[in-house]
Parts: sequence; structure tokens; C-alpha cells
Amino acid sequence: MKLEEICEKAEVSKVTFFKFFPQKEDLLIYFMRLWLANRMIEFKLQPTRGIAAIRHLFRSVADNAGEKPGLMLSLIGYLSEVNMHPNMPVLSDAEIQILYPGKEELVDAEAPNLGELFHRFIEEAKEDGDISGSVPTDDLVKAMFTIFYGAYLTAHLYNSDRFMEFYDLHLKLILTNGA
Repeated sequence: MKLEEICEKAEVSKVTFFKFFPQKEDLLIYFMRLWLANRMIEFKLQPTRGIAAIRHLFRSVADNAGEKPGLMLSLIGYLSEVNMHPNMPVLSDAEIQILYPGKEELVDAEAPNLGELFHRFIEEAKEDGDISGSVPTDDLVKAMFTIFYGAYLTAHLYNSDRFMEFYDLHLKLILTNGA
């Protein structure tokens, strides 16, 4: 998508756009930040743990694919170009009030660390007996990132819009009972 198209859709000038996002790709990181904020609100409103929490994250990506096709692929492409996981922006009080009216107390200005979330959920899954305790948690966190991005990309390569099936297929490989 061209910057002109983004600015036209958002009804802002390029100058205004660049005041908030130094480069076009920073919009992808901002979207991911908001996506994470929404997931954290969901976890606070309906506490979920272990594999159910991991599946909730994956389900959210899968559901979002229909609403915003191409966004995750653009994010994957960008992350592979910069060869790093993004630094998530801090949300200002004004952003929190505008984006999350009535839920401001549920939103943390600092972005959660997706790796730390995966770590917590994996530890919970180990406690629940869903994942073997013999595999190091740090290795499983890496596997979660591989599944998070890779299953989505694989579904796309197979021309499938059944993203959750691909997430479940990959996730099943690390579960102790294989289900």
C-alpha cells in the first residue's frame, strides 16, 4: 500500500503522518501494539491461562486475517527485513482515552512483551500438564514465535484462509497429549 493511499484513507496529510510515524512501516508496529493492548484487555476481563491463552492469541490473529487481509504478511515481511522484533511504542494517556473509552484502567501505557507472555503461558501449560516439562521454556518461547508468524505464513502459502487450523496443527506438535 502506498503512503498516499494510507493518508487518504486516514484523512491526514503526509506531514501529519510523519509527525506520528517516522516511516510507513512504523504503522505496522503501532497496529501490533494496539492488537496486544486489546488482547491484554481481554485477558483482564476474562482471565485465561496456559494453552487456552496461547490459542486465544492465535485465534485473534486468525480472526483478524479476514478483517485486515495482508496486514500480518506485511508485518512478517517488515520484521524479516529489519531482522528484529519491534520495540512497541508507549501509549499516551490521550491515546488510551481515545482508543479505549471506559476501559482506560485496563490498558497499560507500556506494551506487554510478547515473549514474556509466551513464557508465562508456557509455564502455566507445563503446570497444567499440557506441555512436557522436559523441553526448556526458552526453546518453547522460540517455537511460539515460529508458530505465531510461521503458521500464518504457511497458511497463506497454501492459499488457505483457515489460519486457525494451521495454528492448531503446529501447536499440536508441542502438546504432551497431541490434541
